[in-house]
Amino acid sequence: MQIFIPGRIEFLGKHTDYCGGRSIVCAIDRGFRAAIEKRDDRTVEVESLDTGHTVSFELGGGQRPAAGHWGNYAFETAQRLTRNFPEAMTRGATIRFTSDLPKAAGLSSSSAMMIMVFAALASVNGLNKTDSFREVLPSGAELAEYLGCIENGGAFRSLAGADGVGTFGGSQDHAAIMLGRRDTLSMFSFAPLRPEAEFRFPAEMSFVVAASGVIAEKTGDARERYNRVSRMVRELTASFGGKNSLRGLIDDLGIAAVRAAAGSGKFSFSAAEMADRIDQFYAENYELIPAAAAHLAEGSFERIGELIDRSQKNAEHLLGNQVPETVFLQAAAREIGAAAASAFGAGFGGSVYALVPTRDADRFCGEWRRHYLERYPEHTAASDFFVTRPSRAEAPGSLFVG
Repeated sequence: MQIFIPGRIEFLGKHTDYCGGRSIVCAIDRGFRAAIEKRDDRTVEVESLDTGHTVSFELGGGQRPAAGHWGNYAFETAQRLTRNFPEAMTRGATIRFTSDLPKAAGLSSSSAMMIMVFAALASVNGLNKTDSFREVLPSGAELAEYLGCIENGGAFRSLAGADGVGTFGGSQDHAAIMLGRRDTLSMFSFAPLRPEAEFRFPAEMSFVVAASGVIAEKTGDARERYNRVSRMVRELTASFGGKNSLRGLIDDLGIAAVRAAAGSGKFSFSAAEMADRIDQFYAENYELIPAAAAHLAEGSFERIGELIDRSQKNAEHLLGNQVPETVFLQAAAREIGAAAASAFGAGFGGSVYALVPTRDADRFCGEWRRHYLERYPEHTAASDFFVTRPSRAEAPGSLFVG
């Protein structure tokens, strides 16, 4: 069996998914291409044909790969599936893959890896055809939310949680990768995950992506910086009993009451930090995304650049997840003519997209790269610039629909 699991672009929705907010996202035409072979034992063998590295372990056991190694994502996915569906998960698989996604660049390579392993093991075990699976995961949206819980370690309905991979994110990436459509931007709300709208992405427009070369690795200090942003929200919602998302609190109590609670001084973060985090989420979820969605519904891509500029500035000054390289890339993209540009993903490194006319995309890509490397020549080897468009996963049709 051959499958393709894409990366994703977050058009808007910076750190909104685990808050119960909205995002506008798409899958792209770069990602993981894998060949899957059924095995007669319980061994899972995953080989990168790009590097020659292989990880191997048994369903329900084995030693976890080192933190930060891509094999950790494969291991956690296989073990969680085995714990949650023990009767179905009896057969291993050999997975050989290549990827043209820049590593740790904010394009969801880690989530794509997990979805690739899920697709392989679900296929060889017929997992998605079992009653136990269909009962708790009857739709693609619920499956994407469950796979997000595998990554963050959370329980999903009756399916017990586990260790996860150490990050406290949501299911935005999984929704984009599994539910994204070709030539389409999709809007989702989260906690629970619900598709809300789709917008046609015209052939006349393309994305140019600049992977900065600043590695956005979700390990060590970088993981702590990422989790710090989400932990502010977790502490705030826990103070109200932990049964509601940040969006739910704002909808129920109003933004003034939530801001007052965030500034009470009873959290492990300063009142100013908490206020900035609340203000960034409120602007992104309640102002910028609805306004952008209205323009997208009208096909007015040229009218959303200022909205996305605001999202970027809020990421820099309120969310605090940008680095000098991504700030430079976004500003340079706008200066040389992008209709819109923004950093995306977890931040603290990673990538920036630029929205440009398709006819001009290759020229823009070269000029943007030249500007960047003149300013940051030390990233010549690690950075990557490429043109892409909204795409979709390619796997057996029933795998992602429950």
